[in-house]
Amino acid sequence: MTIIRTLLTYLYIILNVVFSKPWLASIQKKKEAGKLTAEEAYAKAHKYYMKFGKGCFALSNVKVEVTGLENVPQDEAVLFVANHQSYFDIPAIMYSIPKPMGFVAKDDLGKIPFFKQWIISSGSVLIARGETRKALEAIINAAKILKSGQSLTIFPEGTRTTDGKLLEFKPGSLKAAQKGKVAIVPVVIDGAVDVLNRNKFLIQPKTIRLTVLNKIDVEEVQSNDTTMLAERIRHDIAVVLGQEA
Repeated sequence: MTIIRTLLTYLYIILNVVFSKPWLASIQKKKEAGKLTAEEAYAKAHKYYMKFGKGCFALSNVKVEVTGLENVPQDEAVLFVANHQSYFDIPAIMYSIPKPMGFVAKDDLGKIPFFKQWIISSGSVLIARGETRKALEAIINAAKILKSGQSLTIFPEGTRTTDGKLLEFKPGSLKAAQKGKVAIVPVVIDGAVDVLNRNKFLIQPKTIRLTVLNKIDVEEVQSNDTTMLAERIRHDIAVVLGQEA
């Protein structure tokens, strides 16, 4: 049954990526033409992504439990900062957090056929690994998106863990919040590594637990350097995961 559910889920993802492209592209064109505001365009796309996530979890029999939704600001853009356990992290966040958002993701995702339209429509940013200049450009672009009122999610570990243990957080990834002058909302992801481990193909019918932590206000984001912020957020996430030193 796990194999069948896995194959059906992958097929569902592929079909959605392919057949949603024209509709998502039309939203992007309307935004560029001024027929839709950026906020309206991102909201329309987000409704679709939430339905997509719901379909993924229904087919794969993966459960998502969320706590702390009261910590999600509804009237301002924020930078969500989460640990990274699995490719299921992104649909879990999109499905569970009722707020339009994009992602700061590695540029390899933009090379996947048809998938680039998904990235553009969600207001996401692609960042190149190991290329300082391009990485800086991506952070500046992310700051512009945040200033426009669109929230973003970033995974400061830069890659998925293989065993659920937290990796080091890259402080530079938090510069987007400082340059964009927005608050930071930490998000803890637990259990996704057991659903889809980066070294495995099968999707396991487990439970992903998301915990939204207290917001770090704009003033505090601006007054602390990114190294201190990264250490604090990593510690807070580690406490929830039971991995504090």
